[in-house]
Amino acid sequence: MLLTDDKSKCGEYQKIIVSRDTGNKREHRAINSNGKHKVRQYKLDGDIVKQRKCCDFLVLNDSVKKAYYIELKGENIDEAIPQLESAVQICSQELRQYNVFYRIVCSKIRTHKINSNKFRKFRQKLEENCNIALLEWKKTFERIKSRSNFCFTTKREEG
Repeated sequence: MLLTDDKSKCGEYQKIIVSRDTGNKREHRAINSNGKHKVRQYKLDGDIVKQRKCCDFLVLNDSVKKAYYIELKGENIDEAIPQLESAVQICSQELRQYNVFYRIVCSKIRTHKINSNKFRKFRQKLEENCNIALLEWKKTFERIKSRSNFCFTTKREEG
């Protein structure tokens, strides 16, 4: 089993779960209101999964069976797609009962990248009317009971 409690990077009922690579300003914060949900966080790429490339983090809400795959990117979102797909494939056996959500947090994005064939096909594969929220924030905050299964976010550059 890859996703054991002892490998989790957060406390069992932690209120704020921060997913950030060392030396990187991009981050995703999952908000566990009042610490009422049982949560787990895993650093996938290079920690849990070493044999191939996959997304950076996985945040699990065990109370309501939701899995959030999180990829932190600069601007090339096309690279994020195979990494998210790889992570889902690796973890799918352990998370069969979970609803899956995808998060890409990036610092720069061009509109044509969102509308690229590769990205559009990925959205269509997930579901026919996949909601994508394009947000510009210094950091990405989200309540971990989110309804949308795909959220596209971008970090605003400081300066």
